[in-house]
Amino acid sequence: MSLSRDTLFIIKAPFEDAAMEGTWFCTSCATMEGALLANPHWANRIDVRRSEFPRPRREIINLIGEDNQSMPVLVLADGAARPPEAKEYEGRFFLDEPKPITRYLAATYGGAGPHP
Repeated sequence: MSLSRDTLFIIKAPFEDAAMEGTWFCTSCATMEGALLANPHWANRIDVRRSEFPRPRREIINLIGEDNQSMPVLVLADGAARPPEAKEYEGRFFLDEPKPITRYLAATYGGAGPHP
């Protein structure tokens, strides 16, 4: 599967977890939603996919493997240079923590990054 743009996967909120009672949101994904609100131009430069909570998450698995299907995750476009904090799966780079994701997005597309 090829990617022409960096692609951010976040869990669509709210969601239910069959293993637990209640309705939830992912705190790390909520951080990404906040970063997108602070930097609305990012949504014009990357693909943002709000995915359902249950596993398996086939679209992510097809890109970066079954062991890497947690969200949030930013999967970098084909041919992107590897950022220092990126992980790699079969030649594809990805970031899977809010601070590295937002640092990369701010450096690449401009805008506000996370406070150190």
